Amino acid sequence: MSAKNLVAQIGQVATKGKHKDGFLFIGTIEPENTPARFFYLIEIESPWVAGEKIRDTILDALTSGLSDDKKNPTDDFEETIKNINLALGDLSQSGEHEWIGKLNAIVGVVDGDELVFSQTGKISGYLFRGNKISHITEKPISADEVHPLKTFVSLIDGNVDADDKIVIGNSNLYSRLTLDKIRDLVNSGDHRIAIAEMVKILRRSKVKDINSIVINFSGTLADDTKTDDGSANRRIDDRPEIIILDDIPDSPLLHYSKVIYRGVKAGAKVSGRATVASGKKLAEFWARNISPKLSSSAKKVGSRAREFGGAAIKPVSNKFGAPRVNYFSGKKNRRGSFFTNLGFWFKEMIKPEKRRYLYITLIVILLAVGFIKILINNRHNVSVVDQSQGLTSLDSARSTYQQALTDIGLKKSTGKQELVDAFGMAKNAESSAAIHDEAINLENQIQAKLDEMNLATRISAGQAPSLTLTSSDEISYAVGAVIYTFAGDGWVRSYDTRTKNVSKLATLGSADGKIKSPDFSTSAGIFYLYVEAKKVVKFSTSDNSLADVSLASGATWEDATAIAVFSTNIYLLDSGSGKIWKHTLSDSTYSAGTSVLAKANDSIKNAVGISIDGDIYVLTSDGKVLRIRKGAVDTTFALGAIPTPDATISSPAKIYASADSSAIFILDKTANRVLEFSKSGNYLKQFVADSSLPLSDFAVNGKLGKLWLISGSKVFEETI
Repeated sequence: MSAKNLVAQIGQVATKGKHKDGFLFIGTIEPENTPARFFYLIEIESPWVAGEKIRDTILDALTSGLSDDKKNPTDDFEETIKNINLALGDLSQSGEHEWIGKLNAIVGVVDGDELVFSQTGKISGYLFRGNKISHITEKPISADEVHPLKTFVSLIDGNVDADDKIVIGNSNLYSRLTLDKIRDLVNSGDHRIAIAEMVKILRRSKVKDINSIVINFSGTLADDTKTDDGSANRRIDDRPEIIILDDIPDSPLLHYSKVIYRGVKAGAKVSGRATVASGKKLAEFWARNISPKLSSSAKKVGSRAREFGGAAIKPVSNKFGAPRVNYFSGKKNRRGSFFTNLGFWFKEMIKPEKRRYLYITLIVILLAVGFIKILINNRHNVSVVDQSQGLTSLDSARSTYQQALTDIGLKKSTGKQELVDAFGMAKNAESSAAIHDEAINLENQIQAKLDEMNLATRISAGQAPSLTLTSSDEISYAVGAVIYTFAGDGWVRSYDTRTKNVSKLATLGSADGKIKSPDFSTSAGIFYLYVEAKKVVKFSTSDNSLADVSLASGATWEDATAIAVFSTNIYLLDSGSGKIWKHTLSDSTYSAGTSVLAKANDSIKNAVGISIDGDIYVLTSDGKVLRIRKGAVDTTFALGAIPTPDATISSPAKIYASADSSAIFILDKTANRVLEFSKSGNYLKQFVADSSLPLSDFAVNGKLGKLWLISGSKVFEETI
């Protein structure tokens, strides 16, 4: 089916016009010389203006060019909108200006698969495509920006697909029905069913100030031949349907009750007079002919007969004392027994002395029903309020985002903060299920712009990893293009990032415990591993052998958080005491530890990492980096400013610096990123992963210019 052959089936929920708070007008226009259909919804939030005159002004301008066969309604719609604005400007110049700032309206046209419309004020429209919901109208301009000649400012043009649905309504519609509910209604059948169910719900709520347009795009103009008068031959069942919301029909019971009542009343009028006359004649005949003939003896006979009859009909068992016998021995009918007991209980309850219990029971039942009804209404109202707040946040986010782009283009300093604010607004809207996808899409657009400004490279959830590790608890270190990992189960593995080959190399003994921190000596080709058993084990990459590192007699390894190696020296970060211990190699044996600093430094207490390139870099728990030179903290060094919105390192986890790289890399787990700084501390860039890919580690090779981000068992390769 060609998209151009779509038929717009339009349903309308309308009202009678004026309400106590204003005016509501809705309708469609079907020109004879084109298959296009115009629609409009006009709301004026004041009962004191000439509502019909404003409506007629808009519609006269809308239809002024429809008789011109050469004009295309969709192509010339912009000119039509200009004419409407001019007409409204003339109206305001004539003294009719009380409507300014109180007009909410939308006018549009559908032609095949093309939809064009313009709006003003608080009118909202949504596109329902399957289970997806898209907001197609824009946020209204502020009251101080309203001008008659700019009443309808925006012009929105788009294409639709078969089975798409459009719902347009005034703000009260969305305060009564959630978008999820509207989606269910429009997807449950055609436009007639949708508006009928919508009206049924609104009438139960006794709402009378809602107008809505439901457009269903379906079918083909298979019979789009011209009739004798030249007009398009549309199918009859495609013509718009209208239901008047505040014109409530009688229920079937009430309808037939009224019919019966009118029939009985008419019959009574006809037969009443004859009945009265006949009754009078019968009474006169009885008094004159029958009553005098009744004798006192006849009255006595009648009295005796009554006494005899009363005695005769008493039960035999009462007269002779015979027992009552049950001649039925079948099984008990439990259902009958239940209803029998229920009937007995009810008879007992209605006795005057027990009636108060009946009243108490009825009150409890009514309270329970009322409580359940309140709960249901509260849940519905909360859902509607949440949706309304979500829509407001989303509209504000869109508006702020557009303003931010404008200000950024003008080099204004406020632009970036506006992006951050817009992202927060979109995040708030994300909690509303109906607009969740829209909010996520807007967040992605804002985030992309922020990433561009922050020199950030983002790893998305849909991105395929370049490598997959065997387990998700492996500590990683890159040597050339090979990533060595040290797992919680003691295994040492290698992963070649070029060939994707995985090798099991060695395993620690159970007595050593888990590996807490590794570091690599480039000159020796050896990994030094600090393990839970409070000792250092070395792993040779040349023969894949493991061996304990020897200490001088009487010396012990300190309790350490992390290990670092430079040249042949081993450094242990003792964050508990705030010290860094240095062990030097002499004749294949390491000396006892000596403190790098003359005295303990409180800033090193609770530090999380250490790395050495000649200078010693210590990553503290508050996200700062200390540089130690010649046995003292370099007070001139500090990390430079990090771009907003995440301007601090709130969860530092790892630091890497080496002589082969000109940068310092830091893992910030909360922000799910690895930051890159120059050796002088200046911010360079950052590598960020989506929240669905929580970063656990990273590895760097400065010579190759490669960074590997690790999320669980997934490895993503980036260029630095």
